[in-house]
Parts: sequence; structure tokens; C-alpha cells
Amino acid sequence: MDYASKLSISPQVINTMEQSNEPWGIKDKNSCWIFGNQACKFFQNFGNSFDYEGRYDNELPWDGAEFAKEYVIHDQSVMKNKTRVCSLETHMYGKDKFLSSYFCEKYPLYNNEYECVGTMFHCYKVEDFSFTRLFRGKLPASILFQPPTDLFTKREWDVIFLILQKYTSKQIGRMLNISYRTVETHLSRIYKRIDIHSK
Repeated sequence: MDYASKLSISPQVINTMEQSNEPWGIKDKNSCWIFGNQACKFFQNFGNSFDYEGRYDNELPWDGAEFAKEYVIHDQSVMKNKTRVCSLETHMYGKDKFLSSYFCEKYPLYNNEYECVGTMFHCYKVEDFSFTRLFRGKLPASILFQPPTDLFTKREWDVIFLILQKYTSKQIGRMLNISYRTVETHLSRIYKRIDIHSK
């Protein structure tokens, strides 16, 4: 906890995270671990005495360490944009090493002068949710839920994703709970915005 006190992290924040049965953690601006709660240790199958402080993701003894570069990119995005990033993490978790998916929300961590000094994250299990039917083949280990550009609306990105999965307008309409004509209107706007014209 010495490092946490250097960053002026409130003991109440640490205590609140520690009491949670869901994984919580804190990293500094260099993506070096400051704190991980007991649920985080269970989540990554570490013993109760394991100490995250001073370690980097690639130094953690678990299968997800191979994705350390992606985690650092997520951290940097949170700190640069000063906004939450949510990713879907699919790995072998827990003592029994079950393949599971968790949403991981990362937030900027501010000091008393409102300077971003790192990130804090919270993970929670995805229930009854399968991307395997959308990713014919290997499921990515980490999926970001932020669009790559602001060129399209959130709904247009949904339509683009589902069109790329070869769903029809009617199928997309049912999945998004909108009419197929609304889907076609979205497609028309998308094509117009990227200057694609039909013959």
C-alpha cells in the first residue's frame, strides 16, 4: 500500500475495492500495478499473499500476460482521452481455468490537482453471452467497445458490424429491434458518407 499512499489514493477507495467480490485494480501512469483486490487475485488464480504492487502486466504469472501490450494501449487511451474504455476479456480464469469472458471497464484516476495519474479498473463476468457465432473461428482475447472513428453513429457501427457478418437487413432489424427499412436507411447514409454509389 506504500505506493498507493504516494499517489494519495484514499484508504476508503482501497477498502471499498477490497470488499468487492468482483475484480478491481489500480495502475499508475506507466501501467505499473499499484493495487489488485482479493477477487482480482482469485480471478487470475493467484494466492492470497500475491502482491501486485510494482509489477507490470507482462510480469504477472498468468495466461493473459501475453496481451500486456494491448492492456497498456487501453490504459494509455483512458489517460489520453480522460474517458472510460470498456473491453471484453476472454481468457482462462480462476483455479479451475475455465474459459470465461469478462467486461473490463477502465477509468482515469485523478489526484487532488485533477491530474490523471493512472487508471483504475473493474471487471465483471459476462453472463449468457456468446460472440462465437459472430466470430467464425478464433475468438479474440480482447475486444474494445469504442468505435475507431466518429464518422458513424453508434447505431451505424452496429449495422456495419452485422453487415460484415453477412446478416440481411431483416435479420439485422430483428437483432437491433428496428425495422428492416430503418436498417436500409442507415446503410444508405453509411454509403453516402463514405462516397460509395451503386450502379
